[in-house]
Amino acid sequence: MSTSETGSPSPFDTTRFPPGQTSTADLAVDDTDGPPQTPPRSRTTVTTALTVPEGVDCSAKQLKKSVNTVLGNEAPPSPHSQDIKMTRGDPLVKERKEILKKELQPVIELEDETGMCFASSLYPNVAETMSVKQFLQSTEVYDWKNERWDLPPTHKELKELMMYPPLIKILNEIFKRFWGDNALRREVVDTHLTRLYHKEPVPTDNFSSPDISVKAMGSSFQLPDGGDATGIGYSNIAAFFEVKITTQGWTAVEELLQLAGYTRQIFIQQPNRRFVRTLIVNENFFRLFHFDRSGVQYTQEIDIHKRENAEVFVRLALGLCSLKESDIGLDDSLEWKVVNGRKVSGTLKTRDENNVEIIYRLDDVEPTALFYEIRGRGVTSWRVVDPASGQILLVRDMWRSERRLPEDFYLERARGKAGLVQMISFEFNRGETAQLRKSGDSPHSSFRWYNRIATRIVLDSHGKSIKHFKSPKELLCALRDAIAGHRALYKKEVLHRQITLDNVMLGRPGALAGNRGLLIGLDLAKSEGSDATPERHSATEIYRSIAILRKGPAFPFPLPHSHLDDLESFVYVLTHVMLNYDHTGTAREAVDVTRGWSLMSSEDEASNKEAYLGQSYIDLGSNLRKTWPPSCIALLLAYKRWLFELNARKMELANEEPEDRKGALKELMHQVWNHYRIVLGFFDTAIGKIESGNDLIPSAAPQVASVITVTEDAPSSPLAPVHEASFSSPFAGSEDDVSEVQENPRTFLKRLPVDDPEDQPEAKRDSSPFTGFGETPSRKTRYYDFPIKRIPQPSPKVNRQSLDGIPEEDEAGESSDELDTL
Repeated sequence: MSTSETGSPSPFDTTRFPPGQTSTADLAVDDTDGPPQTPPRSRTTVTTALTVPEGVDCSAKQLKKSVNTVLGNEAPPSPHSQDIKMTRGDPLVKERKEILKKELQPVIELEDETGMCFASSLYPNVAETMSVKQFLQSTEVYDWKNERWDLPPTHKELKELMMYPPLIKILNEIFKRFWGDNALRREVVDTHLTRLYHKEPVPTDNFSSPDISVKAMGSSFQLPDGGDATGIGYSNIAAFFEVKITTQGWTAVEELLQLAGYTRQIFIQQPNRRFVRTLIVNENFFRLFHFDRSGVQYTQEIDIHKRENAEVFVRLALGLCSLKESDIGLDDSLEWKVVNGRKVSGTLKTRDENNVEIIYRLDDVEPTALFYEIRGRGVTSWRVVDPASGQILLVRDMWRSERRLPEDFYLERARGKAGLVQMISFEFNRGETAQLRKSGDSPHSSFRWYNRIATRIVLDSHGKSIKHFKSPKELLCALRDAIAGHRALYKKEVLHRQITLDNVMLGRPGALAGNRGLLIGLDLAKSEGSDATPERHSATEIYRSIAILRKGPAFPFPLPHSHLDDLESFVYVLTHVMLNYDHTGTAREAVDVTRGWSLMSSEDEASNKEAYLGQSYIDLGSNLRKTWPPSCIALLLAYKRWLFELNARKMELANEEPEDRKGALKELMHQVWNHYRIVLGFFDTAIGKIESGNDLIPSAAPQVASVITVTEDAPSSPLAPVHEASFSSPFAGSEDDVSEVQENPRTFLKRLPVDDPEDQPEAKRDSSPFTGFGETPSRKTRYYDFPIKRIPQPSPKVNRQSLDGIPEEDEAGESSDELDTL
């Protein structure tokens, strides 16, 4: 009933694939009736040390070609922005509703006939038709003759509280009749005054209170971490019911936003949830809401008292609270052993590289990464134990947009490359949101919601991100090798586009150079033939580049996402780690710099980051000088200053007409080899200083000496180490492409990076058809806006609802009036 915060403040479209390929990694759509089929995969683990590759000139030219291929067909981001400023990391109720408005639109309202068809099609096997009729004819909670449930009639004195006892009695009678003694596994509880505590990316005391909750026992449920003596929370409810009375005058959108707040917590606290269905019930009607990773759809009000509708209500009550966990939306390929109400161990079932079912033991009953939104990819990661080797592996579950290539397409290109995670197996279709919505083979594409396909990938990684580092050298080596991996991927004409703290993993203990850090999370990558637009970003994303954040009239011609945006994201990852941990990996109180980014609108965040990159000194309030050695501080300063100068040039180009800037943009982007060389050089210089033994670790000397040494050793200009070094490239030769090397001596590095290994020469490729920048591909898809009203046709009948007049948003987070081509 309430929410409170405490404390201060389908068929694949083959035109999306490269020439000659009709599916990803030669995958066909899984149309079998059996379990999801996984294509054969060979297991490859990179363990070789990095070596200097032959033909560096070829590598530089390949990067140039990749620039043309990856950027040439990418439409720039829409200038439309829908960001919301927040007052804190766990948003207030009003702020959360604003976020949910933008996240869930467009919502789909099913018209009378279609909505009733959807509701009645669910759960056909929970009870026999004759049994349901016999129940309604014999129970004391339903009057068969007068066609009425035992609910209070409408009158001006009717209060919501008067609805709770009779509705709870009706639900209990249904469960007892059809489940007998097993009904004890589903307890109907009045929770309108019970605090069901929230889980957020940051600590929070927020809670909310659905009117009626159904407490559940089973493999997927456990007692909440907090809560009161009732022992009920979002971690152990099968479903909830919200109660209203007709005189309150709630609109469907208001009801939806209230339910969405509860639903979001169920998705978060039950990490194997695939969908959530719930009912709004008043004295005369009920309305069914279905939430999944594509968003939400709901029915119009359905008369709860009519006999045929009463039968549907019984089936929905049994299905929404079913004793079978898959019925209520839980993925039963994950199972836990529950002792005294808490999960103590678990297993994960998938299919191996030979398409044979395999069961992994969970290394931790909780996921290593969670998704904190309803609509979207729903990425959830699990650490599992290989039953053959005993080695820890990483499993990533997600829901990809049907319009995007599956992640294994990019992982195949990463195969055998150092600095990039290696794929072991891939389940490419574990269900679709279109199936959950009973919408047939095709989603309502004309109504701008997109079908999502569940996938599961097993990766050769121990699943620990770089935030688990234990020394400065371990951190810098991991980031350095991940950046080298990013370059190796780019040479394969794939741009990552989602550099975050959780997508940079530590290599396994004892990993050789090149694999001390690994990039994961290629599901939003971009290459020739793939969808040109990224998915919508999280409201709390703090790693986006300034150019990606900058939208609106001041920047009418935004640039396509490039390797420079990803290199900028890496500096924010480094910043996040250094400001939130000390050099030993011990977490410390968060500094406002990065915490503030998550609360700002895109424009404010861009301006703040621009000022941060231009800052040529260390803020005393950050305590970096006391917690990090000089090598790391010098690296951070040099990296920031280099990006600041590049960003100024990018912003100039963002204010020029695409046709006018094409030559200048091409010139900037074709320095790609030098860009990577410079950044890797920053890391190699810092790592070399750490290895020399001359880098003063704060804990190794008195605090005053540490401060003095850092001050003296830190360059007056962040590029001074580069300026003072002589240039001696291990790759130098008469055939080098000198256009890759900047003549300014400030860019020369003390130590140049060692490139990723090349087991064989680059394969010859046909010339890329994408030779320009900022252009759109020839294939166009036109989107149309519809008035905000009920749409009677086509079947299935649906109605796009815009929430409070906010422009509707496509899968990329772009407004429909801005994006007309892919």
